[in-house]
Amino acid sequence: MLPARTSLLLLTALACAAPLRAQDAPAKRKLYSPPSRVFSCEIPSGWQAFEEEDALGPVAHMLGPDNPAGTYRTGLSVRWIERDQPDYVAPQQAVDVMRRSDPASRRSATAVTHMRVAGLLARVFEVVETDVLPLERLPASPEEIHYYVAVIPSGLNYYLVRLSSTRDVYLDFHDVFTDCLKTFQPLGR
Repeated sequence: MLPARTSLLLLTALACAAPLRAQDAPAKRKLYSPPSRVFSCEIPSGWQAFEEEDALGPVAHMLGPDNPAGTYRTGLSVRWIERDQPDYVAPQQAVDVMRRSDPASRRSATAVTHMRVAGLLARVFEVVETDVLPLERLPASPEEIHYYVAVIPSGLNYYLVRLSSTRDVYLDFHDVFTDCLKTFQPLGR
């Protein structure tokens, strides 16, 4: 039998280690494919997903948790961009536009790296810009928004994948973005 003090220290150490083990456990994921069936990928199982059609075509949104201040909801979006769409911009030109500095929004971007996504050569980079949050209520204040971005060409068409979050929590969602790209399957139309 252990002395009372040793038992207490052992129980305290186990109690502190339990939350660490829970954080190290892999997050539960689910396979998502929008109704348009232009792609599939894995997303966290608790995220809400839907697709909508706008002037540029279908865009899938996958919504995660709010930031700690409750001013911005982390989200992942995937847009399929076809050559015959109005206002089509070629993949490299789209990358250049998204990375271009903008003093008004204080936009800055990292260098482009390349990554294989389902056999396609993606251009991957990060963008930070400032927006006034929350958008729908006052008081609002400037806050940095962080985007992980991947442009995945498929012939003359391409996928635009973006994960957005506030700058204070963006590192918490890096794995969501990389897991999405690792499991991404382009299905096209």
